[in-house]
Amino acid sequence: MKVTTKMLGDAGEHYALSQFTLHGCPAAKMPGNWEGYDLAVESGGGLQRVSVKTRNKTAKWNKAPWFSFDDRKKCDWLVFILIQEDVSISSWVVPFKQAEENANKPGRNRKDRWNRDLSLKKLNESPLKEFKNNWQMSTQPANDANS
Repeated sequence: MKVTTKMLGDAGEHYALSQFTLHGCPAAKMPGNWEGYDLAVESGGGLQRVSVKTRNKTAKWNKAPWFSFDDRKKCDWLVFILIQEDVSISSWVVPFKQAEENANKPGRNRKDRWNRDLSLKKLNESPLKEFKNNWQMSTQPANDANS
């Protein structure tokens, strides 16, 4: 069976939901097509709105190795999940403002100026690499690759 884009997105949301909960931040999935965010997460400092972006590393990904998000749909956090061909998973839990500051700045001629792209390269460099596996939602995380 071919994994559809919807199935991939749902799997990413459920993965993030379980990781937040297992790291002491209980989470709930929002109803389908909820505007702006996918999960509500209790961080210990209040309820946080979280949007999950999931990509498969495929030949198509290699031609366009980035995650896209809509900067009009404000949330508190973005979770970027990359599923490798061997089904290993890499993830970054990044404050929305940090993601916005590090994403591309769309040019004036771009039709969808609200669509921001964040490359895998930037996610693996400072300051964003510090948010890898940041399931406890620390705004200044210590990189914990063993989580």
